Amino acid sequence: MPASHATKNVNLWKQKLGDIPDDLWENPELETLVLADNGLTSVSNKIGRLTRLTMLDLGHNRLTALPDTIGFIEGLKDFLYLHDNLLESLPASIAQLTKLRYLNISENQFKELPTRVCGLSALVELRASDNQLTSLPDCIGELSKLRELHLRNNQLTTLP
Repeated sequence: MPASHATKNVNLWKQKLGDIPDDLWENPELETLVLADNGLTSVSNKIGRLTRLTMLDLGHNRLTALPDTIGFIEGLKDFLYLHDNLLESLPASIAQLTKLRYLNISENQFKELPTRVCGLSALVELRASDNQLTSLPDCIGELSKLRELHLRNNQLTTLP
């Protein structure tokens, strides 16, 4: 697809995709991508090609892992929705998303909040409700711009 005709916003919410169409990764102009509620079990490494994305919604799927190339999406600054999946961890590269302001990892399988989240220096809101968290890493205090921290329905016994 020629750059002049490239779509900047793609909303494939609740389309019963099962898999993500390969041609989606060939749109370098894409800024908003909604793939929520599609029964997805994986995401291609090619997602790292979408460096201009500012908002990515992968919520309400069956993802157990994210590709490490997610950290290549240097434009990702507005929202990263990962809620209601089966994630137990985040790739190391997630810490490269230093412009990201909103992260939702609620309703997953996290037993501990990944310390990689502490690298998200622009984070204003972090949602990690409905997991199995028993504690928070000390580095959570490094998120100096954080204004909202949602942790309900976890198993927290102490706070740093």
